[in-house]
Amino acid sequence: MSTSPPTFDEERAAAYDDKIRRLAPGYDVLHETIANLAATQLADDAHLLVVGAGTGEEIVRLGRTQPGWRFTAVDPSAEMLERSQERVEKEGVGDRVTYVQERVEDLPSEARFDGATSVFVAHFLQDPTVKQQYVRAIARRLRPGSPLVLADLFEGPSAEVFDALVAAWRHGVRRAGLSDEAVERTFDRIERQIDFVAADALSQILTDAGFSAPTRFYQNLLWGGWWTHKT
Repeated sequence: MSTSPPTFDEERAAAYDDKIRRLAPGYDVLHETIANLAATQLADDAHLLVVGAGTGEEIVRLGRTQPGWRFTAVDPSAEMLERSQERVEKEGVGDRVTYVQERVEDLPSEARFDGATSVFVAHFLQDPTVKQQYVRAIARRLRPGSPLVLADLFEGPSAEVFDALVAAWRHGVRRAGLSDEAVERTFDRIERQIDFVAADALSQILTDAGFSAPTRFYQNLLWGGWWTHKT
């Protein structure tokens, strides 16, 4: 059972941007929607916490949206942060970003932010206690009223629906250019690494951590996005 996100070495970090677009249909639409939500929720000088910063997709999109926003990019993978920094610098947003190679749970307890994003991170945390600790760690570092956007894979309303959506997902990944062998490897890894939490269970995790009841603003197959606020 996984209690932390998988480590992204140099090879996996380099391949991430291409692979995630094959694996997650609507990836770019999701990020544009996050940017649009943030634009209507945050002040012009907001400081955002980007948890699991990855290769910098959120920072680039959000940085284009508002030139006054600042970012703290947190990721335990040095390779992913290096990729993020390269991309963010290329996009001209680098002077607004602080990089921290840590888990969010290890950030200074006095750190406070005006909003946060967690995109494709929490679904790797298979232990319910660890997942709850992760969400609580984000909540403790947000000011009251601050928005959180969380996006993850989640469970369908029934086993039948779940199986149908997985079948459609596999078909789409194959059409995106992966070989049959690569599709089998990919979905075997998903089965081992991903915790598909039901939407009502996710809502309970968020409210128990001190957030308002979340609103789902995005769904493509089993990929979902939720928006909530620190109470």
